[in-house]
Amino acid sequence: MTATARSLSIVIPAYNEAGNIVATLENVALALAGLDLDAEILVVDDGSRDATGDLVRAHAARFPNVTLLVNAKNLGFGATYRRGVEAATRDHIVMVHGDNAWGAETLRAFFDRTGEADVVIGFTRNMWRSRSIGRTVLSKAFTALVNAMTGRRLRYYNGLQIHRADVLKRLVIQSTGYGFQAEVLVKALRQTQSFVQVPMDLIEREHGESKAFRLKNAIDVVRTLRRLRAIGAEGPAR
Repeated sequence: MTATARSLSIVIPAYNEAGNIVATLENVALALAGLDLDAEILVVDDGSRDATGDLVRAHAARFPNVTLLVNAKNLGFGATYRRGVEAATRDHIVMVHGDNAWGAETLRAFFDRTGEADVVIGFTRNMWRSRSIGRTVLSKAFTALVNAMTGRRLRYYNGLQIHRADVLKRLVIQSTGYGFQAEVLVKALRQTQSFVQVPMDLIEREHGESKAFRLKNAIDVVRTLRRLRAIGAEGPAR
């Protein structure tokens, strides 16, 4: 494997994650330690009203490979991710949520798959144990719907994904909320040849509240499903 195939930009969108952002950075840094990866970390503060950005600045000496980008106002999950993708300089890109949902060992095992396939897809192992019944049912229903629309049999569409930067940077992604990860994955798979699915152990957030269950996110997910249905109707990419 070439050296360029082992470089990774880690994009961390964060909105009001003052209670989690430092722990997230600690776990990402621990995960990268000892791996043969040229890595950069891009924290994108999505107009947080708390001390998220200040904490990243205060701990800059501990994490010298971290760059902080700040949105002047809250733009949403998808737009914040796209800003990180635009700023990324390595050959592969992964998004890690700023809510400290993944431990260092799980992240290390996942990051180490960089370059193994065009797309590395993470899925939550034992979701029934790590998440509420309601959120698990919604997640699995969403996965089933997207699989039916696209003709695939993936385990999960909203988890961590490692993409080739050259593919990801040229994708046109319309979703802005929590539906964007599925749109990214579906479109990226149409432009690439190989993928691998990797189990991951989820840790529910200890601080703050999830932003997933908001009306604007629900609306965005519905819009994303409509887009994916249209993509599925087009048939496989050539």
